Amino acid sequence: MFMTVFLLEFQSWYWTGCFDDPELQGAFDAMNEPTTSQAFGQGFLTLLRSDDTVAWGIALDFYDRAEMTSRFVGGNPFEDHGEEVCQVARELLRQPPRPVDERTRIEGANHASALAALWRFGLEDGDADAIAAVLERMPDMELRERAMDAARVLLGDSEAPDERLSALVARVEECYERVQAVRALRDSQEAAATEQLVLATKDDEWRVRQEAAAALSSGRRFYAHRPLLERLAGTWSDDERSGAADEVRSALSEGPHSLHWEGVELEAELRRAHAEMRSPSGEEAHRSAFCALLRSRRPEAVGIALDHYRLADGLTRFGIDGGEYAAEVLAIARDVLGRPSPAAGAEHASAFGILSELGEPEDAETIAAALRRREAPAVVRESAVDAAWECLERWDTPDEGVVTALEGLIFDGSGDAELRVQAVNALVGLGPVEQVTAVLRRAARSADLPVQVEAAVGLTFPDLIDEHRELVREVAGAWPQDAGERAAFVRQKLAD
Repeated sequence: MFMTVFLLEFQSWYWTGCFDDPELQGAFDAMNEPTTSQAFGQGFLTLLRSDDTVAWGIALDFYDRAEMTSRFVGGNPFEDHGEEVCQVARELLRQPPRPVDERTRIEGANHASALAALWRFGLEDGDADAIAAVLERMPDMELRERAMDAARVLLGDSEAPDERLSALVARVEECYERVQAVRALRDSQEAAATEQLVLATKDDEWRVRQEAAAALSSGRRFYAHRPLLERLAGTWSDDERSGAADEVRSALSEGPHSLHWEGVELEAELRRAHAEMRSPSGEEAHRSAFCALLRSRRPEAVGIALDHYRLADGLTRFGIDGGEYAAEVLAIARDVLGRPSPAAGAEHASAFGILSELGEPEDAETIAAALRRREAPAVVRESAVDAAWECLERWDTPDEGVVTALEGLIFDGSGDAELRVQAVNALVGLGPVEQVTAVLRRAARSADLPVQVEAAVGLTFPDLIDEHRELVREVAGAWPQDAGERAAFVRQKLAD
């Protein structure tokens, strides 16, 4: 048994490598850290001989990786276990396709790993039905390519090629040519492209129909074609699954409520506007709903509108240009911040969210005042730190008052530890600004390790590291070995 960098740097094609079982986790870790050849090989066998689908899949991925790189190193270290590998692969192919979850990277990861392990040298005529079953699902790219490679090898090696498999290969090739043609129309705003997409929703192949529907669900096309998309989505069976179908269903689903206003009660008219904004029936209706909430002067409605301006799935979800409303939104946010906030702080939190995106140097004192206000609700101070972070990065010159207020927060020992670290992060990457660098140097000597580490990270930026290397080396030398990934990052920077 021997190891190569090709395997030690590898983890898996399709699996995340997280196990509840300590033995399996240990076996996986032994294959991903510097270790002995014996421990490496034992890790592989532990995974391969378990009864866990994820462990099997990872072992098969390692086998495929080893086979792929064997010509560079003189062989596959797992070659003696090829028969076991093929047995496990066929067991995985007999399973239903595994759905995407926290342990997988693609749907059907079990089938992809099995085909990866078999397709070079392990295929037999009896595998034709299993490969055909994969291709009939018209899977997304990675699994589809694995199945197509396996099918072509099997057909090429067989004296009497399987007719069903041969027909499926031709069908899949044809189908995905049309899928690619549909995708090529997606970014075009021409009316002719939209007409072709609508026509493609009637294609003989469900996979093409779904791809066309996904293109129509993207951007402002969604508004005009929502009824069509609803009808199409209602016709797709449970077996007709694709990323395109998920995209359509996501577009049709209800968007987020807000960032800070869950549980509030709106009066009937505003409640209808909120519902329209979360699931718009048309572009003008979406715009009208947003404006109705924004201009209502009801704090809850205004706050929800401000949140929706920021949310990725909010106002701009289907291509409305948020810049059209930027001046009005900023003016309203400033007005909100000019008034006292109720104890919960949601109004000011939503308004500071707007300053994060649109705030100008004239808003600096408002941000600094919130950072200094110890009695402010946590959500307000968190939003103010976020606003400081984004604005300092965006403004041509860091505002001295904001930097001073962040410094006060960083060294407030009674403050929330995570918020203090975020305050350090707000100063990182601003370049060699004397005031900022002075704060980072002071924070690097903080009594609190997380603050110290983040400040050291800031001092390792290319325009600061040469001048501050000795300070960073000194403080890093006192850190415990288990100080975390950020500390490891600093140590690596010092070693470069």
